[in-house]
Amino acid sequence: MSQGAAHVRSLSALISELGVGDQRTGHVLVVDDERPNLVVLRGFLEDRWHVHEASSGQEALAIASSTPLDVVLTDHRMPGMTGVELLSTLRGLGNDAAGIVLTAYADLPTLESAINEAGAFRFLRKPWEPADVQQSIEQGAADVAQRRTIARLVALLAERNAALRASLAELRAREELALHLERIGTVGRLSAGVTHDLKNVIVALRAAEGEAAASAAVPPRARETITEGLAATENLLRTLQTLHDFARTGTLALELEAVGPALVVRDALALARLDVESRMRRVSSEVEPGLPAIRADRQKVTQVLLNLVRNALHATERGGEVRITARGRGADAVEFAVDDAGPGVAPDLRAKLFQPFVSTKAEHGLGMGLYMARLVVESHRGTIEVKDGPLGGARFEVVLPAAGAGQTEGDGS
Repeated sequence: MSQGAAHVRSLSALISELGVGDQRTGHVLVVDDERPNLVVLRGFLEDRWHVHEASSGQEALAIASSTPLDVVLTDHRMPGMTGVELLSTLRGLGNDAAGIVLTAYADLPTLESAINEAGAFRFLRKPWEPADVQQSIEQGAADVAQRRTIARLVALLAERNAALRASLAELRAREELALHLERIGTVGRLSAGVTHDLKNVIVALRAAEGEAAASAAVPPRARETITEGLAATENLLRTLQTLHDFARTGTLALELEAVGPALVVRDALALARLDVESRMRRVSSEVEPGLPAIRADRQKVTQVLLNLVRNALHATERGGEVRITARGRGADAVEFAVDDAGPGVAPDLRAKLFQPFVSTKAEHGLGMGLYMARLVVESHRGTIEVKDGPLGGARFEVVLPAAGAGQTEGDGS
């Protein structure tokens, strides 16, 4: 078998496999300003084709705009619009019908210079023979069908390639997720034991806090240290419990309520001040007045903001500034932002920053804080991202949907 024959066979097999049928419509448009010519042409074409007639270029354009055509057979010399001008216009409109021009011998020099512009398939000199016209139409329709078939095959193969790429990407994402969940599950199982021990520590700290409050012999700074340690330990316990729950079920349980954005900022700042690092930085906050409430799990959203503030504190040199803001984002969302004056986040790290086990801390850190923040935010149908900040360092933005139109922030939870 020759190489050409093998190519034709493989192409035929591909056409059959993809279900690409005959791309010919069977419609032919005949254009001539002389009625007798139209009658003659229709007479020997209508047994094979669906024949449409037009006596001018404008009439032909109207028919072509609503009828799928294989071939346009047109006289060249017509008033208003010549045959070449008609085919050129159709080509400009994206019509792919094969154009055949009927012309007198005297028009040949003009046609030869215009044929490329018009994109004509063929031109026939007058007087023409019916057999020549029929053969030209058959060949023109076959050429059009081949081009349409190739275009359809290319489109179908492109769709299949796109679907294959999407499937491969989904498979890789699932494999990566399975690996992450396995690793998270390991951390979750470890955290279960730590959680048990922390509860015992909290019981002891609460007892110590009560005894310190009742004893005048305990200095105020010692009492404050115990209270700070208790709050930090309880916050760590809540984080570990959230991690353990997600590792066990793959979802986060939310206790939703209408929460004022100012309360979230206030709670996060109060907990952040327990960190000694906050006393060595300038920490400021600004909440836009009249913000709508968000429907959220107050503890979990506060934990997200607290983690971002703590990261900002550790990224900023002593004496540097950390800023927390809350403002409206459009008509139905609230944006929380934490800006720091640190070195920022490297571009190659940003793309994977919110994945598990990726840490911004070079020397320590499990790399779960920002991942858990992302899980909490997305479970609230929100978004979290990192940008370059106005203080010269990083800016972390959390956008959460508002609880409802017309619901404004109050002084309760």
